[in-house]
Amino acid sequence: MIRNYFKIAWRNLIKNKGYSLINIGGLSIGMSCSILIFLWVQDETSYDKFHTNANQICRLTVDAGSGDFKAAVSPAGMASGLQDEISGIESTVRISKPITSLFEANDLKFEEQRVFYVDANFLEMFDFSLLKGDVKTALQNPNGILITETTAIKYFGSEDALGKFIKKDNNDVFTITGILADTPSNSHLQFDIILPMAYLAKTDRGLINNTWSDFNFYSYIQFNKGHNLSFKALVDLEDKVNQVYASRSPKFQPKFKLQPLTDIHLHSSNLQIDLSGHGNIQYVNIFIIIALIVLLVACINFMNLATAQSSRRAKEVGLRKVIGAKRNQLIFQFLSESILISFISLFIAICIIYLVMPLFNNLTEKQIVFQLLDNKVWWLYLIFIGAITGLISGSYPALFLSSFKPIKTIKGRLGSNNENLIFRNGLVITQFVVSVFLLVGTVVVYKQLNFIKDKNLGFDKSNLLYVPAKGEIYNKRGALKTLLQQNPLTSNFSMVSDLPTNLISGATNVKWEGKDPNSLIVFPSMYIDENFTDVFQTEILRGRGFSETFGTDASNYVINEKAMEVMGMNLETVIGNTMTFQNKKGTIIGVVKDFNFKSLQYAIEPLVLHYTKESEILVVRTQPGKTEATIKALKEIYGNLNPAFPFVYNFVDKDLDNQYRGEQRMGTVFNLFAILAIFISCIGLYGLSAFIAEQRIKEIGIRKVLGASVFGLVNMLSKDFFKLVLIALLIASPIAWYLMDMWLQDFAFHIDIHWWMFALSGMIIVVIALITVSFQTIKAAIVNPIKSLRTE
Repeated sequence: MIRNYFKIAWRNLIKNKGYSLINIGGLSIGMSCSILIFLWVQDETSYDKFHTNANQICRLTVDAGSGDFKAAVSPAGMASGLQDEISGIESTVRISKPITSLFEANDLKFEEQRVFYVDANFLEMFDFSLLKGDVKTALQNPNGILITETTAIKYFGSEDALGKFIKKDNNDVFTITGILADTPSNSHLQFDIILPMAYLAKTDRGLINNTWSDFNFYSYIQFNKGHNLSFKALVDLEDKVNQVYASRSPKFQPKFKLQPLTDIHLHSSNLQIDLSGHGNIQYVNIFIIIALIVLLVACINFMNLATAQSSRRAKEVGLRKVIGAKRNQLIFQFLSESILISFISLFIAICIIYLVMPLFNNLTEKQIVFQLLDNKVWWLYLIFIGAITGLISGSYPALFLSSFKPIKTIKGRLGSNNENLIFRNGLVITQFVVSVFLLVGTVVVYKQLNFIKDKNLGFDKSNLLYVPAKGEIYNKRGALKTLLQQNPLTSNFSMVSDLPTNLISGATNVKWEGKDPNSLIVFPSMYIDENFTDVFQTEILRGRGFSETFGTDASNYVINEKAMEVMGMNLETVIGNTMTFQNKKGTIIGVVKDFNFKSLQYAIEPLVLHYTKESEILVVRTQPGKTEATIKALKEIYGNLNPAFPFVYNFVDKDLDNQYRGEQRMGTVFNLFAILAIFISCIGLYGLSAFIAEQRIKEIGIRKVLGASVFGLVNMLSKDFFKLVLIALLIASPIAWYLMDMWLQDFAFHIDIHWWMFALSGMIIVVIALITVSFQTIKAAIVNPIKSLRTE
């Protein structure tokens, strides 16, 4: 019996090739899109789960500044101190912020950017595979070093790197005590070189003094096996952590939190001073919804196409019922057909995925591998997808077709069914609700990314290139400035401690007259020279900037508008006031107009500028059209003063763009799936227009005989679809507004959602819908009325 059902289903597919091709094509595209998104979601949610003790490890984070400054760092002495005072903690590990250093071996020099200092038990807490070396002793030697397999090949080729020497910053020599496997792509910690914390402890004051005040390390705490780490248990543990910290630092009492290791990748978007490359749980949720929606749209498309072909199978249904077929048998037959089509579509979808996976990985910057042969779970998942898609897609057509009355169908009098008509119209509205939402989302994302790109940050980011002052050049800053001033290409320069792109330094130990003693506000700070305002083209609103002619500027301060506001001052009263920053008392000599020195996701914070001539970053504003010549001049100056270090430069605007790579990737993927969802919707609309045209073919013939024009007939057949699109627009608009407004709230600076975004999206959908429908309506309107009326 079942074999017979599938045989009939196959014959129908072959008989109606065009219908089958469109149906299978729509489902294949929908399935491939959904599976690709689920692969991406699976990768995003798999981060750090490969560690054996992942569920027992938490990272310490902090809420400072009255809750408006959240960071991923903690003090050097805090992790081990907590282990001594709180029961249930098995071990702790500190990891430094990533550093950039020059390494040399075999006459090869490379600047490495993914370098960390870690505690000696790092490899015991985390399951990073050590290919060569001893896990327990590899990090015990302060002059030992671990490098990844790829790094070993880069420096030593096919030689065994274990035990060999590698030089850091043309100075210290380290012995390679271990070779690590390359970091898994689904780890929030990405590194090429690991150094012992014991080496850093020789010079770092925080480590030497085991301080609880300087927030410079990422602290990980592993709890005993079986220790309860439920949400409530974590809240109780956080209370204990805060009590311990308050006993050590009664004046400064931030709130610490314990962040589960497996939450770090997707739940750190609100944390500052964090590692780069994190995802966003909001994007995961959005794309899960899109995956389900795209698959649903493909199923709706199948339903509409099936009902569009209903009149062709009506007599078949009638004859089967006459000879004794029951309705449940007919339902099973039509479901068999839909399941067959679903699995054919699934096979094609799998082929599509293998073909586009390299492109998809490039688009999402992932390393997703789709290997069905090695993954039984994915086989079960795909079979489930195929079966459920077939059942959902075929359910309505099966119920609809099996409900035909045999006498009416044999006579060719199907009549009309208002319930079916309402249902089909509902399907079309649902499809276009999705399409309008995705189009509105595309417009909003595009406008927000352009807003970020074009926003005036308060300084001119264009034509700014920077060079780190490393090695010998740091001690030759006087000679460097002289050479820079002598060349017109490089004379517009400034030396700064940090770039105003993602400022991570800050302090709460700031005092001024009239300050509320209970106020806890984080003040980021920068060290700059007298050229800063000219090079970055910032605006001094009151007072002056720093100058070499004033010998006292080393103890003076320039603040931004936000700091002035926080201090309760104004432009008329601020100049000349005294303030103390980290126990250093000085006078406010100027107010600079607010400028963004962090990602636009964060509001502008109070900023303190200090004067110094000893900063570590050289910033040069190049002349328009002379960037290459400026780079060449800088390279020559740098080579003369610092021959042992390679010349490395970058651009401020490029760094700013890199801050929003996650949003840019999300926007690109969003646009792609929006286009595909709209395409599938149009196939469904094509099916419904074909169905309506088929049902009204005789009416069209009569109207033509009575003199109706082609334009009038097209208008008559299209206006109903136009109404459906308008209804979809009305339903989708508030949904799109609400969801996109939620997304925009992640940015302190963002666009407003305007009515024209919905109007533009609606207009695009209407045009696409009319073009789609017109193909069938014009075809029906120009048919010879004799053919339409031949059975009358």
